[in-house]
Amino acid sequence: MSRLLAFCLCFISAGMAWARPPMAVSIHPIYLIATEITRGVETPELLLKNQSGHDVQLTPADRKMIQDASLVIWVGKEHEAPLEKALGGNTRAVSILGSGIIQPLPLRTTRGMAIKDTVDTHIWLDPNNAVRIGFFIAALRSQQYPENKAMYWENAHRFAQDMLQASRQVAGKGGARPYWAFHDAYQYLERPLNLKFSGALTDDPHVAPTVAQIKYLHDSRPSAKMCLLAESSASPSQYRKLGDIVFQPVGETLSQYQDFVVAWQTVAGEIQACVSSARK
Repeated sequence: MSRLLAFCLCFISAGMAWARPPMAVSIHPIYLIATEITRGVETPELLLKNQSGHDVQLTPADRKMIQDASLVIWVGKEHEAPLEKALGGNTRAVSILGSGIIQPLPLRTTRGMAIKDTVDTHIWLDPNNAVRIGFFIAALRSQQYPENKAMYWENAHRFAQDMLQASRQVAGKGGARPYWAFHDAYQYLERPLNLKFSGALTDDPHVAPTVAQIKYLHDSRPSAKMCLLAESSASPSQYRKLGDIVFQPVGETLSQYQDFVVAWQTVAGEIQACVSSARK
């Protein structure tokens, strides 16, 4: 073996030995935020690819990712309940909901009543929450790798500025505008977009609406034409009985995007267009 080849092999081996253990992130929207915070320093790994977190199938490769990661960030057992067994005793796993950095909202009934001792886990849809999550990731990673603290915090401040600017650009003006949801998954967008929840068809997207709930929505509808926010998989047969509506599919998991700010602004813009069309 030549001296040059031997030197290269030793260099590669040393590089592998000193390689930074990766950071793993559970779901796509939090992964997008983590990507912004670690830009120029490292690339986080997404644990639950094409999975929402509610129904989880961990492969051997996923379990190895958890085992090798220097930090695992997840929303928490309230959102990714199946991960609790794998992460509950992991000292390197940090739950956003368990950290106390945000104030989550409670789940609501299909008629808008808060449900005691529950958590609406779609926390990333609130721009202020997204900013807090970004700074939280920067703080955690800076503690682990202080030599990159300046870059993490610079990225976090840039992300905060971009996120809050995006929020200001789509802020709703005037009185709160009513909307319906197929199931209540968008309340973290109500404050920044100036929306008013007027009811949901069902409390579970996999369960068909009841006749009683459809009647309730008809009887209490705040305007003749309503905006209905729903998953793109919702069947027209499940909402056509609502009469005159503007249907807007919303991907609250942001799974089709690779940039968090762009994703949030796009979703917010679609919702704004929906409620505006319903008022015409």
